[in-house]
Amino acid sequence: MLSINNKEYLFVEKYRPKNIDDLIVTETLKEQMRKWIQDGQIPNLLLSSRTPGTGKTSFAHTILNELGADALFVNASLESNIDLLRSKIQGFASTASFDGRPKIVVLDEADYLNPNSTQPALRGFIEEFSKNVRFILTVNSPNKLIEPLRNRLITIDFDEMMTKNKSEIVKKTYIRNKEILSNEDIKHTKEDLVWLIKHFYPSNRMILSKIQQFVVDNKLEINQEDINTDALASAIIGSIIGNDFDTCKKSIEKLPDPSTIFLTLYEKILDFPQIKRPEVIICIAKYQSFDSHVRDRLVNSVACGLEIMQILQG
Repeated sequence: MLSINNKEYLFVEKYRPKNIDDLIVTETLKEQMRKWIQDGQIPNLLLSSRTPGTGKTSFAHTILNELGADALFVNASLESNIDLLRSKIQGFASTASFDGRPKIVVLDEADYLNPNSTQPALRGFIEEFSKNVRFILTVNSPNKLIEPLRNRLITIDFDEMMTKNKSEIVKKTYIRNKEILSNEDIKHTKEDLVWLIKHFYPSNRMILSKIQQFVVDNKLEINQEDINTDALASAIIGSIIGNDFDTCKKSIEKLPDPSTIFLTLYEKILDFPQIKRPEVIICIAKYQSFDSHVRDRLVNSVACGLEIMQILQG
């Protein structure tokens, strides 16, 4: 049974998971979650994924909903300094819940927390308030957390889960999105839905956004040429080698996720002149490291393409 919020228009919000059955994760993880819910407690968790839209935040919200937890939700990318802990978290964590509900602090995008001040303080809070509160941290880059903090959290790596269990997760992704299409009474073919999943997996948020984008008169009509990622990859490589900035920029802009360009460039490294390959790889690594914390990931990816052009022309 789908959880539906009819007050929302956007599918990604209208069908945001509210219970364990809604989540697109492995059955093994669902069973672990059910045990936590049955026990009325969770461990301190680190939810990690470099790929946007895989469900880290939805996972956290589902735990809060299933437990009926008293929760404090903080966007750590906006509030990342030591004052955050003192003013918000300490006040929340220092007292037990009046009605016996578990208390949980969710720090979304916790890799933005200052590693010299906020992260060490958070490590101390996790220990100090262990009787009253549990912590859930979501991150894009777990290596940005100091090791003493990571060691106090159980890590759920969504990227690893989506890769190692691709067959299971793809099947669940298909079933859930087919249910959404049926609920919306949107005519579609199996081939179109499979095509969308193939091109946008593992980001279910992107799959659902594209479904809504391509609905015309209650029918799913996909313009495959506009989002053919294989053709776009070839166009990007060709434009970089040919020093055609305009084509490179336009092709990267069409990518569902601009950060996929880094792996594409690396996989196609043999297409570049042999003498330039080491410098190109160093450039790819540099911009990939920027990806998780730049203001605009598209601009970062285009800049990578431009710098490789300059390397080839140098």
